[in-house]
Amino acid sequence: MLQRTMMNSRKTRILLILLMFFLTPLSLWSVSLPTLDEAIKHMSSPVLLIEAQTKSIVHANPITSTFFSIPHDRLNGRSLLSLLGLKNQSIVDLHGKILSIPQADGPNRKLQAFVQSLVSDGTYYYLVMLQDRTAQEHQLTRSRILSISLFTLLIVSVLFIALFLVLQIKLMHKLEEQQKKQVYSIKLLQNFLDSDRRISYIQDETGRLMFVNAALEMFIGKHTDQMLGSTIASLVDPDFAIKLEHLDEEVTTGQRRMEEDIAWNKCIYRISKFPLVLPDGNPGLGTFVMDITEQVGQEEDLKQNLKRSALLVDVLSSYEKPQDQLEVALVRVSELTKSPIGLLLRSDSSNGALHIQAWYGIENPAVKDLPLEVTRLFQTMLADNSALIQNHAPIKCPLFDFFDISCNELTSLCTVAYTVDHELAGIVLLANSPVGYKEQDSYQIKLLFGSVHTSMIKQQKEEELAASRQSLRLILDSTAEGIFGIDQQGLCTFCNASCLSLLGYECEQQLLGKNIHALIHHSTVDGTLINEHDCPIRKTLLTGIGVEMEDEVFWRKDGSCFDVLCYSYPQIKEDAVVGAVVTFTNNTERKANLAKIEYLSFHDQLTGLYNRAYFDETLVAIDHKRAYPISIIVGDVNGLKLTNDIFGHTAGDTLLTDVAKVLSSSCRSSDIISRIGGDEFVILLPNTGSNTAQEIVDRILHNLDSKGVLAGRRSIALGWATKTLKEERIHDLFDAAEDRMYRQKTLGRTETQRQQLEVLTNMLFTKAPKEREHALRVQQHAKRIGELLHASSEDVSLITRAGFYHDIGKVVLDTKLINAKGRDSAMQRQYQEHVISGFRILNTFEETIDLAPLVLHHHERWDGSGYLKGLHGEEIPYISRVLRLAEVWEREGLDEASMETKQAVLNKLAGTEVDPVMVSQILTSL
Repeated sequence: MLQRTMMNSRKTRILLILLMFFLTPLSLWSVSLPTLDEAIKHMSSPVLLIEAQTKSIVHANPITSTFFSIPHDRLNGRSLLSLLGLKNQSIVDLHGKILSIPQADGPNRKLQAFVQSLVSDGTYYYLVMLQDRTAQEHQLTRSRILSISLFTLLIVSVLFIALFLVLQIKLMHKLEEQQKKQVYSIKLLQNFLDSDRRISYIQDETGRLMFVNAALEMFIGKHTDQMLGSTIASLVDPDFAIKLEHLDEEVTTGQRRMEEDIAWNKCIYRISKFPLVLPDGNPGLGTFVMDITEQVGQEEDLKQNLKRSALLVDVLSSYEKPQDQLEVALVRVSELTKSPIGLLLRSDSSNGALHIQAWYGIENPAVKDLPLEVTRLFQTMLADNSALIQNHAPIKCPLFDFFDISCNELTSLCTVAYTVDHELAGIVLLANSPVGYKEQDSYQIKLLFGSVHTSMIKQQKEEELAASRQSLRLILDSTAEGIFGIDQQGLCTFCNASCLSLLGYECEQQLLGKNIHALIHHSTVDGTLINEHDCPIRKTLLTGIGVEMEDEVFWRKDGSCFDVLCYSYPQIKEDAVVGAVVTFTNNTERKANLAKIEYLSFHDQLTGLYNRAYFDETLVAIDHKRAYPISIIVGDVNGLKLTNDIFGHTAGDTLLTDVAKVLSSSCRSSDIISRIGGDEFVILLPNTGSNTAQEIVDRILHNLDSKGVLAGRRSIALGWATKTLKEERIHDLFDAAEDRMYRQKTLGRTETQRQQLEVLTNMLFTKAPKEREHALRVQQHAKRIGELLHASSEDVSLITRAGFYHDIGKVVLDTKLINAKGRDSAMQRQYQEHVISGFRILNTFEETIDLAPLVLHHHERWDGSGYLKGLHGEEIPYISRVLRLAEVWEREGLDEASMETKQAVLNKLAGTEVDPVMVSQILTSL
């Protein structure tokens, strides 16, 4: 608005000035006007009269002198343009322009010039008025700056608002994503807890349910929506609820996790409660409930089994008389099974009749020998030596008639037959257990009484065993294991011959009565002394528990030591350890074998590199952040099958070992090289980026060339990949490296095959240098013969190539065999193998696969006496017949022979070795 006002004021002033100039001549007609000098003199702005031709000042009003700070007398005659600091230009062009005049004591002045042409006495003048526009220009500049500032502020405000809106939108999107993740996490947690068989729920500080899982739904029989907001006390049995509430109070008060087993409704539940903080910041309570009824039952069964096992050991070791053992066993079994009634029947070995041996909880029987009818009845009932368990009435047992016990008094009955040497030895009857009987009870009873009965038989045969003591000693001495016994003081009580031999002693008197620890187990292999109280054998005497030693050494009489595998068994008599028996063997070879087995289990036997099993374990183990970046190089050996087929598996093994050596020498000590298949190698490179991996690949290929490995860098295809992020799967990294290797293998297949064929050809020519000349000459003859037979250009090309490679199979033969002149039948059969080898070689490469069948038959003869198949006539492929002719041409030296010689030789061989038709055509062409 201010700018518009200033512009209007400016226009008004310009119009007034112009109006003054234009109306001045008119007013001269009507009024008496002052002179021009007087008018200029009284002007408030500088007014100058300028001579048009010289552009110099003719006259200037007083204000001009003041305005420019130049004396009035010095203005006249001065150039207007120099006064204004302008270059040479037309004064007329100054009209209406704003001029900037420098000031020595301040900023430039802004002057607007107005020019009017005048003519006086034939002379042209310019009347120039200068109006000071400095203040208006400054005001205009300030207005512009203010406008620009306001506009800039507006733009910044708009940008700020736009940025604020963009940030708000991103924040809303982020909040939506977080909300989705939270919803997904809640669903995931819900599914996870629903899949748990344990009951789980969360309560707030008032005890109301805020979260429940599917297990609680099944337990309560209500849906989640029906339970949320309710208390657990309102959903379960009051007795169970009281126990839960009591545990809730303890956890809330103590603010610690608590676990308690609660029995309810014939089940046992393990309740785990713990304090937590709810999302709203208020305290809460988490609960896990697991039904452990089955687990507790299993633990009880295990305890019962342990008790029965301890009972068996106690009975067998605590009583010397068999009669006492049987009676004690019956009492202990009855107590263990909570049976108030127990009875033991023994079988008479003479007639098999049963008689009462021992009883428990009942009065003495009137009759101890049972009738045969009762014996047969039990034998029928227990025909398969199994147990008869009756846990429900009515229970019938005629045996109790002898004890004045009514069958109505029986609530449960377990009848168990036990055998010794497959013969019925006795029957045990247990009755009225309040918990009933199980199959496990019968098994333990069989074991116990069978063992006791066996002990009885053993005692009866002690005299026979005493007579055979010497025989047993011989057996003891014949064992390869060293055996010795010690008493409670650790003194040797006996030793066998192997013990003396292993320890380097001559007779047992050198050990008997001596402290065995001080003699053979006084220190470790490095000389560190072993305190006798820390000796595992000594601990057997203190604890009564057998021990096994595998990482110890025994010392020989001569001061040398050896690794031992040792077992120490306590000797217990009347509940006291009276000594120990120790068996040991020289474990040196076994440990070496174990080390070798361990080595072979993780190493490839051929190359000595790690194997597939070690690679699979290491691939997973190495996948951690400390090893990033991880690179993998996968390699596949080219031509292994060809090498095996042509030179045998020994040569194939040599190729693999050569490649393995190059891989080992090209990699760093921290790199892990494995052979994971027949021709596959993998290198794990921890802390290795892609560029370093590529350098290692290049080094491997360079070394393959320099080390003289078959086919050089073409002997293996390599691919690599690098993992830098934790999110990348290590197995995907292996797949990427393998894919890259196969791409390289595919793309370089042609070049690889060409180089392998060239290597095989050079091998033959190096082994037998004359074969190079032979191949080139046969190639030349074959081409010449093809042309004489007027074969097509394609056939001539095929004949020429076949002529060069026709004896490539000789690369598998020994040099002596190749160069031998007079071969016997065995050598000739071996020599003929080169045809098959040539076929295999040429059939391997795409470049020569079309030559393989032609070379296979090039030793066939027209009359069928050739090899390998004995083909004759036109059964032999056409080009194979040409090759036969080319070899004849070379063999007979026909290239330099006269025409008569050629006719004579070819006609002689026509129809026997070579094709007569071809001979006729050749002679005609010649």
